[in-house]
Amino acid sequence: MFTSTTREVAELLRVSDATLRRLRQGGVLRAGIHYRAVGIGTKRPPLLWNHESVEETLAKRSRRVLA
Repeated sequence: MFTSTTREVAELLRVSDATLRRLRQGGVLRAGIHYRAVGIGTKRPPLLWNHESVEETLAKRSRRVLA
C-alpha cells in the first residue's frame, strides 16, 4: 500500500532522500511496485511509497552484496 512520503520512508529505513532518488534512477526501485506519483500534470509530483516493498528490496540487495 502506498501510504508513506519520501521523508517518512527515508527515516524508517535510515537512508537519505538522495539514496532513494538514486535507487529510483538506477532502476532498483520501480514505479507501481515501490512508489507512485501523486498528482497529474505536475512537473515533479510528490511520491507515495510502499515502505514494506522498499524495505524488502533493499534487504535482498544487501544480502547479495554481503554474499
